[in-house]
Amino acid sequence: MLLTILQNARRRSHRHQGGFTLVELLVVIAILGILAAIVLFNISGVNANAACSGMKTDGATIQGAADLYWNTYGVYPVGTAVGALPGAADVVTPAAGTTVNQGELLQANLLHSATANWNVAVPANGTEVFTYKASPPRGTVHGAIQGNATCIFN
Repeated sequence: MLLTILQNARRRSHRHQGGFTLVELLVVIAILGILAAIVLFNISGVNANAACSGMKTDGATIQGAADLYWNTYGVYPVGTAVGALPGAADVVTPAAGTTVNQGELLQANLLHSATANWNVAVPANGTEVFTYKASPPRGTVHGAIQGNATCIFN
């Protein structure tokens, strides 16, 4: 008699026990994984766009500083060597592709900071590179992110 009561009680407790099956849990995990992949895919392009926007903002700042430098000294800052202002390499009309001398712009208090690795021979990928443009006016700054042909400032 007691044994029958215990067996009936066990059956009732198992029958009404709430919970999820393994299949239900795996389906939910798969759905969450797919949603996470979609979100990460959409977010991945945001960093590249932010870097490009930052480079364009830096380019506009450097263009303004180069113009102020020209207004003060009558030449554009060219090259990478930093010495007396204006530097020996500075010219009225820079050649196409010559580097904007951010060090001179910093020394003249026209910039607050230089872009990273601006004065190395071959900047690493992801580095902002600012040179002068070929077409008139010859003091126009051209910017690009090294290794990214789609992100350009003119």
